[in-house]
Amino acid sequence: MKPGATISRIEGLSVWRAILMLGGVVLHGAMGLEHLPVFVAIPLISHAFRMGSFMLISGLLCGHALGRRRSPLVWLGRRSVQIGVPLLFGLLVICPLIGWMIGDLADPTHGPFTLAHDWYHLWFLVALLGYAPLSYAFHRLDQRRDLIGTLERILANARGEAGSVQTVALLASAFACCALMMMTRQILAGHAPTPYASALSHVQLMLGYAPFYLLGFILARSPMLYRAVTASIRTPLIILTAVGGLYACWFGGMGSRLDPTEQAVLGDLIELVGMSLCPPAASVLILRSAVAIRTVPPIVRRLSDASFTIYILHFPVIIAAKLALLNVAWNPYVEFLIAIVVGSVISYAAHALLVDRYPAISFILNGKLADPVRAKIAASA
Repeated sequence: MKPGATISRIEGLSVWRAILMLGGVVLHGAMGLEHLPVFVAIPLISHAFRMGSFMLISGLLCGHALGRRRSPLVWLGRRSVQIGVPLLFGLLVICPLIGWMIGDLADPTHGPFTLAHDWYHLWFLVALLGYAPLSYAFHRLDQRRDLIGTLERILANARGEAGSVQTVALLASAFACCALMMMTRQILAGHAPTPYASALSHVQLMLGYAPFYLLGFILARSPMLYRAVTASIRTPLIILTAVGGLYACWFGGMGSRLDPTEQAVLGDLIELVGMSLCPPAASVLILRSAVAIRTVPPIVRRLSDASFTIYILHFPVIIAAKLALLNVAWNPYVEFLIAIVVGSVISYAAHALLVDRYPAISFILNGKLADPVRAKIAASA
């Protein structure tokens, strides 16, 4: 894409997906600084909408990509490779490295590898790997039962009620997310082995965000639903404002009036409500914004292209930077900026100097197949 060239809605969404992914660098830069209010607000805001919206946009982009393939099974295989290879590298190399730095490694006598107790920031790859067959299954079911066609006919009979359709779509996906997260918590409560409790806690996110991914996938297939969901910003703004007010009241001081147990239980419930309501509402604003994007500055385009590599690699770099600064009396805001800059620059340099130049490294870190293989797959798709 040439600098200054007009871009499509899909390309605009790809840029937004990269922005949401790179927001993780800011989130992880705030680690260890939670004693300051601003660094408490960063994870609250991020957890409220960032990855949920990321999953919805990923579902929408996958819906478009799968719809263009003549062979859905080939798409599933390619998608599994694109996600599975970086995930495998992360689990065998990046996560153990992080575990070694923070002293969180499993007992090596229990298996052939010294694995970390957690998959840390790479949990989203596990989720996307699971959503791929979900996409394929829905695609095949739609081919056999005409699910999207039925939905389009229902929406055609509900003309003039776009606001109601939008409200139902947003609240239904939010309710499904909240229900799945709560059920997962109940199932795992008391059954998760202590060393792996952190890793298993991400299962609620993987299952809870599935409705958002599915909503995005359906939006890609149903033009009428897409128009209805993005028709207005009124309801999304009401939802985001209400959740923001609730967060401000609770975390701004109301919660401190209760005893620690009640504060923890209600605070956790309020966060769960925010994580359920905010992603679909914020996604409406993102989808409308993607349509409005006409050009992408060269630096944004380069960061977007490198966003996957940056997200995969930045976490251990930030941890290393924070460990190096542990015994230095830095101003916490300076430490925050140093962590972000170091994590971003080193990860971007790895992308520009290695991933972009060497197909083998591109395959390992980004799951990109070598050109001959990609051409063969494209020819069979």
